Amino acid sequence: MRIPEFLFCVLNPMMRMTLHSPAHFVFSDSILVVKYTGRKSGRAYEVPLRYVEKNGVLRCYTDKRAGWWPNLRDNPSVTFRLRGRDIRYSTRVLINDPETLKAELHEYLNKYPDDAVYHDVRLDANRKPLESDINIRAANAIVIYATPADP
Repeated sequence: MRIPEFLFCVLNPMMRMTLHSPAHFVFSDSILVVKYTGRKSGRAYEVPLRYVEKNGVLRCYTDKRAGWWPNLRDNPSVTFRLRGRDIRYSTRVLINDPETLKAELHEYLNKYPDDAVYHDVRLDANRKPLESDINIRAANAIVIYATPADP
């Protein structure tokens, strides 16, 4: 089920507050807060995002329609609020690589099938993402890879 867009103005602040609190453990196994400075406005932003961690690298998923990801491309040093701590990360944005993006989207949506609706990917009867939809949506998919800036 897709959460209506207007509810995010309530849900995002609640999620940020929770992830900054001692109760962060409720969500912090799959949600983090990315903190960055707007490339045009110079304003500070904090956006809750779903993430997947693999081999020490965080992966966050979005698509070209989202307005926040270019800030991570243009300023690759950001802070993530992860598991109750602020950690500096270096980010790399993957865009326009359909084959890699297909594989990434497939892995991500198999892990979090409820997120498929946000990527315009349908699920089959077994709650698996449809390959045909992934193949189409990969053209608009974005993956942000993040590695700790300080080991």
